[in-house]
Amino acid sequence: MQTTTSNDTYAKVNVDRLNADIRQFSQVHEITADMKITHKGVSRLVMLDRYAFKDTEKLTLAENDFVVLTVKDDPKFPARGFGFIQSIDWEKHEAVVKVEDEFVSVLDHENERETGLITRNLDTIDKPLEVYYEQIALRNATGLSEVETDPVQKQKSFDNFYNELSNLNFIPAGRVLYGAGSNTDVTYFNCYVMPYIQDSREGISDHRKQVMEIMSRGGGVGTNGSTLRPRNTLARGVNGKSSGSVSWLDDIAKLTHLVEQGGSRRGAQMIMLADWHPDIIEFIISKMQNPRILRFLIQNTEDEQIKQLAKDKLKFTPLTETEKDLFQSVVNYKHMPGSGGFTEKAIQEAEEKLYIGGTYTVHNPEFLTGANISVCITKEFMDAVEEDTEYHLRFPDVENYTKEEMKIYNEEWQSSGDVREWEERGFGIRNYRTVKASELWNLINICATYSAEPGIFFIDNANEKTNASAYGQKVVATNPCGE
Repeated sequence: MQTTTSNDTYAKVNVDRLNADIRQFSQVHEITADMKITHKGVSRLVMLDRYAFKDTEKLTLAENDFVVLTVKDDPKFPARGFGFIQSIDWEKHEAVVKVEDEFVSVLDHENERETGLITRNLDTIDKPLEVYYEQIALRNATGLSEVETDPVQKQKSFDNFYNELSNLNFIPAGRVLYGAGSNTDVTYFNCYVMPYIQDSREGISDHRKQVMEIMSRGGGVGTNGSTLRPRNTLARGVNGKSSGSVSWLDDIAKLTHLVEQGGSRRGAQMIMLADWHPDIIEFIISKMQNPRILRFLIQNTEDEQIKQLAKDKLKFTPLTETEKDLFQSVVNYKHMPGSGGFTEKAIQEAEEKLYIGGTYTVHNPEFLTGANISVCITKEFMDAVEEDTEYHLRFPDVENYTKEEMKIYNEEWQSSGDVREWEERGFGIRNYRTVKASELWNLINICATYSAEPGIFFIDNANEKTNASAYGQKVVATNPCGE
């Protein structure tokens, strides 16, 4: 006799058949009558999409199966939902799915919204084998107690873990929920902070590789790029100039878009740069996507570098003659009866276009979009802001180091990562430029106000209060969650 789960969507799930499928996967525990936790709304979707064990190879996928899938296939912001398989075309590698009502509103086409039926490639469809939270708790308890060598202690640990997890007394991080007991090579940690990057091509490559590996296993990553030499600094080994820290950090940020995390979970990165770094203004402006704010900066800043970088970021496309004629035609109706059906807003926009003479957008709109960015704020900088004095943007003077000094730099600079500490050790520091601290502070605040980036991280305060110093360590950055 067919049994189904209780309430709404789950009432349509054929439990007997799903349990038969589950028996093919040793990691997954069967559904039992006492299971009841399904969560609601977004929490349910997150549980099914991110944490539940799935038949990723689609060995058991069949008609009427309950599945999680991409309901809106937007390249940047895909929307996930769930529904039931209506039919499968294995030759075309696609299926027709009846989407549950709560996701119908995000469907692209009117016919899809009316019927709830969508056709999707099988690659965007996942079959969760764990539809109750208790199943996840059982798998987690099994995996977490596996370290015990004594069978009695293992059973005791399993019972304790399951009791706490199933009663929601303790909820592990998402990567633990996903990974524990799954017998997969994924991380049990949600987020990581990387050590400072060695200032070399090899160092950047090694860092990039580690970020890629962490993200591929589901972890978020925090990076501080302050150890990378500034733009146009001499790289004597290749007799050339550095492309700068910001360009390399953008390359690392792009990994967020490239690394797949189970088909549903976007990766996350936090990238930071110290306020003393000579590339800090470029770092802040490079992610500004608002042309109006860039124009505001050009018109209101007294700092020539801020003004020039804002100009470089701003893109202007002049109106064609045809566009001028069309906008002028709209404006001409302003003084004519009936206004030709044009709204007041349309007339205002036409006037603005003619006044400006074109359209402002930005160059490189995708720059650094794979990461959140933050400025590491030092006490010296905040003192300069409060006292309204100038502030030095500086970096180790690698262009003038001796061979011996360069050897020490290559071996030890990434362990320090702080130009002040490096100078105290007696190494030469180059002052790349001097900026009015209030100008830099205003830039940070304007960009944060109108684009929510950059964030600020008081790194000196963090290092003053952290207990990591008792272990001879220091705070380098935060992870994307801010920990």
